[in-house]
Amino acid sequence: MSTPHLLPPTVTKLAVAAVAVATLAGLAACSTGSDAGTPATTEAAASFDQALFDELPAANQESKSVSFGALWENPPMVNVSVDDSTVPIGLAPELAAALSDVLGVTPEWQNLQWPAQLPGVQSGNVDALLGQVSVTAEREVGVVDLIPFYRGTYSILVPAGNPEDLDSLASGCGLTLGGGVGSTVSAMITAASDACVAEGEPAISVAEYPNAQNAVSAVQAGTIDGWVDGTANQLAAVEALPDAFASVEIPVAESEVADPGLLGIAVAKSNPELSTALADALKAIIENGTYEEILAGYGLESSALTADEVVINPLSGTPVGETE
Repeated sequence: MSTPHLLPPTVTKLAVAAVAVATLAGLAACSTGSDAGTPATTEAAASFDQALFDELPAANQESKSVSFGALWENPPMVNVSVDDSTVPIGLAPELAAALSDVLGVTPEWQNLQWPAQLPGVQSGNVDALLGQVSVTAEREVGVVDLIPFYRGTYSILVPAGNPEDLDSLASGCGLTLGGGVGSTVSAMITAASDACVAEGEPAISVAEYPNAQNAVSAVQAGTIDGWVDGTANQLAAVEALPDAFASVEIPVAESEVADPGLLGIAVAKSNPELSTALADALKAIIENGTYEEILAGYGLESSALTADEVVINPLSGTPVGETE
């Protein structure tokens, strides 16, 4: 992930590209279906459900709000409006609004850099993280409860023309690839590097960045050979600066070494009632068509999950609120 960056109205193309490629903490992908400065709109209306409101923790019922955290730097998942840098826009804020509609609460947002996200939800600084947390068994077992809401793929952002002919992580032996600090992306690169060494090839040097702007600048300057992130984020960067960058999608099997491509809503283990309420609300907006319409607004129908796939901690089967 990277540190928060609020886009001013006079944002440069390089800044747009940098914002477009914030590392996901494992984040999977989104697409470029909506302008970075204009929220997509949906026609479907999510109706309030008293039974879902009653599932919420007492604190959320009393405040009639749920707070969400994300880094507002990776369109189209979540970004800031060029007209108002205090307002998050994108797929995640639209989903949060739809979930809040059926729950009968107001969504509140915090702009959180990646290193602060998981500790922030564990400490209660925010109720949930939505937009940049990959679903992994390790996190399900001991860190947070995870509710999958999206399935995506990964790509490598490379200089235009792809001078190193990268077509996978495996083709990066001897090169330097960037990933987010402490992210599943970095774990994927490390696994690929280990495979290089096992085959008698030079290792991949892993460069970790807490800041997407620095990583994008490093690719452009030739400091690193590629930057690994969600496919849609990379396509957004290429769209912003087509003469500077290209995007190469990595094989799904490589990403599955560390990440099955699922993004999840992360909730503290100490807050199981909220996990259950959010999971049931997500199923409700899938069943009433709101969810599909939101994803369609970004051209992301292929990343949609079914209601049956909305299972808390799907990879480990860890019961909600419990650790193993």
